[in-house]
Amino acid sequence: MYLHAFARHAALAAALTAAALGGGCTTPAPPAMTSVSGTATYRERIALPPGAVFEALIEDVSRADAPALPIASTRDEAPGAPPFRFTLTYDPARILPSHRYAIRARVLHGAELLFTSDTHLPLPSGPDAAPVSILMVSARGTHPGLPAASGTLSVPGAATAGPALLRGEYRYLADAGSFTDCQSGVRVPVAQALDNAALEAAYLKARAQPGAPLLATLVGRIEERAGMEGPARPTLMVEHFIHIAAGTCASPPAPALEDTYWRLASLGNAPVVLAAEQRAPYVVLASVAHRASGYAGCNRMMGGYELDGAKLAFTQMAGTMMACAQGMELEQRFHAALANVAAWRLTGARLELLDDSGQAVAGFVSP
Repeated sequence: MYLHAFARHAALAAALTAAALGGGCTTPAPPAMTSVSGTATYRERIALPPGAVFEALIEDVSRADAPALPIASTRDEAPGAPPFRFTLTYDPARILPSHRYAIRARVLHGAELLFTSDTHLPLPSGPDAAPVSILMVSARGTHPGLPAASGTLSVPGAATAGPALLRGEYRYLADAGSFTDCQSGVRVPVAQALDNAALEAAYLKARAQPGAPLLATLVGRIEERAGMEGPARPTLMVEHFIHIAAGTCASPPAPALEDTYWRLASLGNAPVVLAAEQRAPYVVLASVAHRASGYAGCNRMMGGYELDGAKLAFTQMAGTMMACAQGMELEQRFHAALANVAAWRLTGARLELLDDSGQAVAGFVSP
């Protein structure tokens, strides 16, 4: 009896072993991965601030009415100086023949976009694809600062006009965005380039329904660009997206400390006087990541801030390192004022930053 039971168990073990060796029970093989390599750079002779990171991504860009879907990404926390080298590894099974895929590169400092690719570079096909080369552009265009005052879109001759601070109604429907300037009433299409991706993403997150208008604040310029069909037409280039909120040109929201463009109007008790072509210093406090960014008079600046009721402090403020013929002295005074900020006070469209004794160290206006 025991011999028969032993024989049965031995036979069962042998059968299971044979099945395993014969392929009856196999472990799924890992998917075969594919990679694409390349370099990314920018033309500006600007050193990146401490803490800047480089990212390269593969995105599914098939749907024009939705944000791009990431397929693969890589991130360099200490990129150094350009060119930045990268390798993106992805599963080819995720690449659908009916979809469109693109490679994108960008440089970030906290929540602030410094440089980005502004064209869709198609994902090369095949495992032996040649390395790709990406030229990134400044998220603020070729201008280191913002205009001294709000601009007005004027389509005739606007293709040669410089960037302006604009506020208007933005809509995104189907595969196109449009912007209606509040001051002039001019309506123009919006190019899918520069900082437009940030504008689209903020709109899609905040809209109540497709095509509903929202009030956007941005820095932009008009450029003649060819559309999908027909001749070239005036198009808005979004050089720097600032904020989007519920409201229309007829009913704009009241300015708030955060997510508002604040133009420097005074330092201490002295008003800030600018030369004819000098751009105005400004600061924007982004509520999403508590990041502060702006223009100090010669260089861009960025850092963080801590907010507790009426208390406010700027932290780890840094900037680019260009030399300018004008604005350097103003920049030093601006940075010194921000270092002494301990509180804030908002009265209508005027913001005052105060030191720990309650004295105003800087005053700002919201256009």
